[in-house]
Amino acid sequence: MAVITILAIFAVVILRQTAAQEEKDQKVAQAMQQIQQEQEEQKAQAAGNGQAIVDYACQFIGNPYVWGGTSLTNGADCSGFVQSVFAHFGIALPRTTWDMENAGTAVSYDQAVAGDIILYNGHVGIYMGNGQIVNAINSAKGIGILPATYTNIVTVRRLI
Repeated sequence: MAVITILAIFAVVILRQTAAQEEKDQKVAQAMQQIQQEQEEQKAQAAGNGQAIVDYACQFIGNPYVWGGTSLTNGADCSGFVQSVFAHFGIALPRTTWDMENAGTAVSYDQAVAGDIILYNGHVGIYMGNGQIVNAINSAKGIGILPATYTNIVTVRRLI
């Protein structure tokens, strides 16, 4: 009988310790989830402002165009430039202009707002507003600004 009582007490102690550990684990998991949610909200708020995307992109005007490049400082091609700018805001994009044609939601050019991307036949830029895009133009001009209607538009995509 004493052995059964000792075993019963031991079982209760273990159950209490297990319950306490589960409660601690649950609190840690909730705290981690809240931190992750706050980080996602901060990224969404930053990306939610298309002007913030444009402002960030414009920091790199004058930097070189490098075919196949994704470096905002050492050189990027048009899709690498757009991909890297949006990655800064936690938005993942495909690597090529052709794959970007299906990213986000299609909008008409008349509905374009700062931070949308405009795709052309083999080219992409970030709409700045006022009929302009910031983009990696070519090896002679580097990263710069062009009229959004400099050539035929294939699609305008909203990512935020």
